[in-house]
Amino acid sequence: MESIFQEFSGYNGTLVKPYYWLYQNHNCVKCPYHIRTGEDGRVTYGEFYEAFGFPYGPTMPENKQMIFYEIKAFNGSIIQKGQVTNCTLFNLHAESMLFENQGYLDSFIYQHNPVGYLTLYTNFTPCNEHGHCCISKIHDFLMKYPEMRLDIYFSQLYHVAEEFPASFWNKEALKSLAGHWPRVTLNPLSNGVWKTVLNAFVKEVPESTLYQPILPARVSADSYNAHMIHFITGIKPYFIDPPPVSQPQETKRSLENQRDKIPTVIPQPHNGFFLYYPPLFPRLPFMPGLQGSKEVSSKPIQVVRHLNMPGDMSEELSSRNIVPNTKKINEVLITEQVVTEKDKEAKRERRKRKTKSVKKSKH
Repeated sequence: MESIFQEFSGYNGTLVKPYYWLYQNHNCVKCPYHIRTGEDGRVTYGEFYEAFGFPYGPTMPENKQMIFYEIKAFNGSIIQKGQVTNCTLFNLHAESMLFENQGYLDSFIYQHNPVGYLTLYTNFTPCNEHGHCCISKIHDFLMKYPEMRLDIYFSQLYHVAEEFPASFWNKEALKSLAGHWPRVTLNPLSNGVWKTVLNAFVKEVPESTLYQPILPARVSADSYNAHMIHFITGIKPYFIDPPPVSQPQETKRSLENQRDKIPTVIPQPHNGFFLYYPPLFPRLPFMPGLQGSKEVSSKPIQVVRHLNMPGDMSEELSSRNIVPNTKKINEVLITEQVVTEKDKEAKRERRKRKTKSVKKSKH
């Protein structure tokens, strides 16, 4: 296989030039090594926030694209993990470089085939815009390795809003990519998955961050992403990890109060970026049990009435094989009989004797 990349050994991994003509320059801080493997693929906590918008919510820096990847065997063991970034100088997207035909990833999997799983943790969903064709390259890659599964986790949606001219093509390409389900999944980063990424790819993470709940702005963005990817592709994300339901007193805390409890070493938003708060939908269905009302919560969910049957009837029913949901019916036999004049006379005599006996008993 003819390679179009150059690979160099780093301190704790490999440094890769995706294209031989890339060079070190001041216009792109990542050039020429846009692919880094092993421990060299880790980023600082500040850089992670700047790209992924964690923990405060999306910052929308579209000129900073970052992908963390894990290549796993069929038994789940990690073969390699690394990081891929975009090139701002030549306007190359991270997915376009990673999934290039005869590129680094293609060559690595070809040499280590068969590979069971490829997992991507990316700050933006892949696009299919002219000049990049990221999803088209991913599709060709999947056709080349049909036994491999691909799971994509993202923190923000890329150019799917109506104001972007290429939004239609991006949404159609995402729908086509999701059509490979269950072999391919598109999932928003959420709750425990954030902690997984922090442990595997981020350095200098405060210990308190790993044990604190996800902030409301980030939870809102993750819920919005889950709704939108379902709306665009028609396929519900199956690997979303919703945060646990908090207690009523905890839900009353504001975002500012939660920020005050976070250590000061956590990076703050940089100038030039803005926080993005997506609308809070889809809303959860109304559930009375979650409202904290004593009147509602005291009511039983299901009422079962037990009826005691008479002893003789229960014995009779147990001794029979009857059809369920039936009632016992008392049968009355009616017969016809011809009455003669002699019978009528005998009946009158019986009545007279009965009345005489009653009168004597009274006296």
